[in-house]
Parts: sequence; C-alpha cells; structure tokens
Amino acid sequence: MTTNRALLDLDAIPSMFSHNVATAADLIALGLSGNTIEERCRDGGPWRRLQQGIVLLGDAPPNRAQRIQAALTVAGPDAVLTGIDALALHGVSGARLDGPVHLLVPPRRQSRLVDGVFFDRTSALPVAQLRGGFPVAPLPRATIDTCRRAPSAEHVRALLTSVIREARISPTTLREELSRATSRGSALPRRILAELDDSVRSLAQGWARRLVLRAGLPTPRWRVPISGPTGAHLATPDAWWDDVGLAWEVDSYAFDLTPTDYAAALRRAAHLTAAGILVVHTPPTQLRDEPAVVADLLRAAHTQAGTRPRPQVEAAA
Repeated sequence: MTTNRALLDLDAIPSMFSHNVATAADLIALGLSGNTIEERCRDGGPWRRLQQGIVLLGDAPPNRAQRIQAALTVAGPDAVLTGIDALALHGVSGARLDGPVHLLVPPRRQSRLVDGVFFDRTSALPVAQLRGGFPVAPLPRATIDTCRRAPSAEHVRALLTSVIREARISPTTLREELSRATSRGSALPRRILAELDDSVRSLAQGWARRLVLRAGLPTPRWRVPISGPTGAHLATPDAWWDDVGLAWEVDSYAFDLTPTDYAAALRRAAHLTAAGILVVHTPPTQLRDEPAVVADLLRAAHTQAGTRPRPQVEAAA
C-alpha cells in the first residue's frame, strides 16, 4: 500500500511544474532522493535529463515549449525570451525561422553552455510581457533581436514586412529600437528598413499623384522644402500648391502613429499653420479606399486657400 501511494505521488509530480520541467533541487525539496531521480532518468525510465540539474518529467523528446522552459530555468531570474520564439508568441507569422532559443540575461549573469540556447547578456533588459506563460520581450525588441541574427537579407525583409503589415509596428518604432541595440548585426536590418520605408512612401505617393490627375487639380510640386519669411525651414509637405499656399500631407503608414511619429507630424503641422498655410492630412487607407472623398476635400481646400492672401513663404527652387 505504501509503494502504491509513492507511485501515485510520483505520477502526480509533473502537473506541479510548468511544461513538466523541474530542477533536481525542486524535486529533492518535494522529498525525492537523488537516487530516485537518477533511477527515473535512466534509459527506459519515465523521466529524462535535459541539462545538468534540469529534469523533464516525461519520457518523450522535449517539445519547443519544454526547451524554452528548461532554458529559462537554467538562466535564472530576470531572463527574458526574445528571438523567433518571442515573435511566435506575439503571433507574428514571419517568425517561422529555425534557430536556438534566444534569452536576454543580465550582464553579470554567468551563463553556462547549453545546447540549442543562445544567452545574450545585456544591460538593456526590456520589461517582459507574459505570453504563453513565458516572460517575453516586447515585439519591437524581439523583432530587432531576431533580425540581428537572421541568416539572410530575405529572412530580414520577410520578418520586417510581416511585423509592419500584420502587427502594425511602424518603421519609426523599429528604427528607434535598432538605434538602442548593439551595432553587431544591425547594418542589414537598418538597410532593409530604409528600403521598406521608401517602398511604402513610393506606393502612397503613386496613389496621390494619380488622384491629383483624376481630380482635375493643378499639378503640385512634390516633396519640396518650404521656408518662412526669415528663411528658416518650416516643413517638407508631400504636395505643395505654390499659387495658393496649400500643403498636402500623406501619412506614410496605414496604422496609428507612434508617439514619435505623432509628435513630428504635430510639429510640421504647427510650423505650416503658424505661417498661414492651409494643410490637408490624408491617411493612405483613405487615399486607397476613398479616392473620390479625398479628391473632393482637396478641391475644396484648394478653392478655400485661393480666397485668402497667399502666405509669405518660399518653396525651394
């Protein structure tokens, strides 16, 4: 009867630990002896050792979640999961890349070598978010950490495109995260971010140019710097009708602006408005989905701007 009771207790132990991963110290604290643990981890036994001092409370090969749990257990407190696993837990489809479990750990943490795990010591540990029961780096940080270790430009481009389009993370946010990262591995994601930025702007500008033609408006000047009466630069709007002093801004991305984007847009609008310039703002989604509405707004704004004295500003030659 005592033996059966012991077996029941042992069988119940896996449910006490996340993903059936425990340290030998935890098992000993429950009352198991070192000999019992060793016996159950032998070939053909119900448990197996993952790493020194880490036990998988099952006999099947460890799955990815169990490997992550084992790595976090080895890394100790404050470790944060990043890289492809963090991206997958954030729901990013472009995270389907192979690679080791990637953990961020404090700079003075002595990390031992573990197969299939990359310990990234950093003084810039992010505030972790709980995803799938794991402490995970915020999506921008996980994206940049992954890109810095990605094997090719194609992987970086696919991942950045996925994060920008699906997760609605702006390139501005990614560039800011990249600027805080170590320079190692940053050149490729920096270049591809610039390419994606140019591509999206070109797409929006193409829609804008076609809309102006269909609207029957005079042809504006595109991306021309505007200076105030003192010669100080005010802003560079996407389109500028010099005869009436009308500016048109097409926001670069079809999702909510980041605080940095928003602050920059406010500064540009404030400078232009203070100089007496009428400014029309259009998100690309409206430009794409409601071109007739945008055309009506621009025609009305052009007419209104023409009824006022032209502001004392100059467009660059």
